[in-house]
Amino acid sequence: MTIPNRTVFLAHETGFAEDGLPTERDAAYYEARARGGVGLIIGPSSMLVHPSASNPMYASGYDPDVIPRLRMIADAVHDHGTKVFAQLQHTGGEDTGEHAMRETWAPSAVPSEYGYEMPKRMEHEDIEEIKLGFAKTAEHVERGNLDGIELKAGHDGILRQFLSPKYNNRDDEYGGSLDNRVRLVNEVVEAIRDRVGEEFPVGIRLTLDEMEEGGYDYDYAVEVIRRLHPSLDFIDSDIATISKLYITDAPMHAPLGYTSEYYGAAREEVDIPVIAAGRINDLTKANDVLEEGRADFVGMCRQLICDADTVRKVRRGEDEEVTHCIACNQNCLGGIHTNGHVGCIQTPRSGRETKIPHLEDRDPASTPRDVLVVGGGPAGLSFAVTAADLGHQVTIREREAQLGGQSNIATQVDSRQEFGDAVRNLKNQLGNRDVTVETNTEVVPEAVDADAWDDVVVAIGASESQPDLQGPDVHRSWDVLRGDDVGDSVIVFDNNKHAAGVSVAEYLAADHDVTFVTTSYHPGDQLEGTNVPPFLETLYEHGVDIETHVTVIGFEGNTAQLLNVYSEDVHTVAADSLVVAERREARTGLADALEEQGFAADAVHRVGDCVAPRLIDKAIYDGELLARELSA
Repeated sequence: MTIPNRTVFLAHETGFAEDGLPTERDAAYYEARARGGVGLIIGPSSMLVHPSASNPMYASGYDPDVIPRLRMIADAVHDHGTKVFAQLQHTGGEDTGEHAMRETWAPSAVPSEYGYEMPKRMEHEDIEEIKLGFAKTAEHVERGNLDGIELKAGHDGILRQFLSPKYNNRDDEYGGSLDNRVRLVNEVVEAIRDRVGEEFPVGIRLTLDEMEEGGYDYDYAVEVIRRLHPSLDFIDSDIATISKLYITDAPMHAPLGYTSEYYGAAREEVDIPVIAAGRINDLTKANDVLEEGRADFVGMCRQLICDADTVRKVRRGEDEEVTHCIACNQNCLGGIHTNGHVGCIQTPRSGRETKIPHLEDRDPASTPRDVLVVGGGPAGLSFAVTAADLGHQVTIREREAQLGGQSNIATQVDSRQEFGDAVRNLKNQLGNRDVTVETNTEVVPEAVDADAWDDVVVAIGASESQPDLQGPDVHRSWDVLRGDDVGDSVIVFDNNKHAAGVSVAEYLAADHDVTFVTTSYHPGDQLEGTNVPPFLETLYEHGVDIETHVTVIGFEGNTAQLLNVYSEDVHTVAADSLVVAERREARTGLADALEEQGFAADAVHRVGDCVAPRLIDKAIYDGELLARELSA
């Protein structure tokens, strides 16, 4: 089989399945990436092979009704010359039985560190059913006109659990020795080959290091690779397990390309293609991986969620138009749980392909408008870029010396610097459009001529609230990140519960004695889950004392009074300074003042945090959607 190029859109949850079947949303989602130029798509992800594995996020591949839905996806992808493989999966003991209200199956009665539900040790009849399920599902994939199969023995699933000395402590032919632990994978391959033949591509996504105590390491994975069935056609690299998802899908704490030593070493063991994976968000770096011989294909998951057109843009010489993934994990991983589907904070269309048309498919505005945008943060920039694309004349006025808004505060923390790339991406795109940008320009309502503008977009953001406790040694987190001096010993009280508290604690911990106080069960409890462990690791490395279930009820005389919100016990902690990460307040006055100056109410629009303080995805969404609405 010939793949058009060496980029691969890696398998991942989408959340689009309904009643166990892929939907038109899946087809539109994959088609967008095919249109964007990717060579191979691996999806639908984690197609279940047996009813003992149930998850409403995944398609039931064992159900024959899946076949016409797969044909729908195949047709959509093939129209653009891209190939598409399905990923086959049994979740094993790394899910719960809540969905089907039944027991989970695993090689041994060993609970996963992820779900921690005690599974049933599989009997031989169960193993035979699983093999038959993989074979039937593979046949459905072939009949669905997809181009190949990937078996998942990656960060979750029963195939990897059978390989693992931690999860497989059987003493029969499927456990004990390494040859026995590999047996099920190879028998599954043989069962599939009996259904689809030798010419249909079948590969495996393999975890190269479980990174769990008691699990296997890379040297063990090499021995697995040497024992894999010879008819496998490729290896897709993976690391860690679902209980260490912050390593598998590492947030911005991890550097780009952080897994290269794993797939690079694996490639030396085989003479079949190896797919690289692990924070590759730039095609120049992707080419480096290939030219240095570390892989044969470059897998990009979050990057192509972020910008479906990455390959096409670079091919057209529009490198600065690429929206680069910042690994915030907020809407790609977190969106599954908050929105019910995959998405991207930077790209409103991602995951909403059936509702939000591609801008290239939109006609320019029939009546171009002169628009003043007040505020050059994410909301204002998002509006400006989209409005310019749709033919409007846009001017941005920003009171600070540089664009970026609140992201300029967040990026003062070393581990959050990449967060600023969301603004950099927008600024790069802004530079390619005819938009007037005026920085160091405060907008005074009475100086804005209502006759000069058809619309005014107010995008002035929010301010950090003043803490309830006051005093010369009490500081807001934003002020500290802007340069306020604090004493040697500091209490950080997290009343924000997202990134602000843990960020300012990390910022101070390098050269201050820090106590972190939160009423929550752990720091940053509103952060997307994979972001929490790296923050905790950093805080503990710097000796930060973490007090949970506690609030600050007083601070004077370099002593804080701390109240346990459950026991109501009070104790004291000495500190030179108190830093409070507070909630934010919308800056609402300007829009009202403009209307008083003579602007029609329907000509003044608020977007982003000045409507209500939220996360950056809502700001970018507000901006782009308003630009689309003004162009309807």
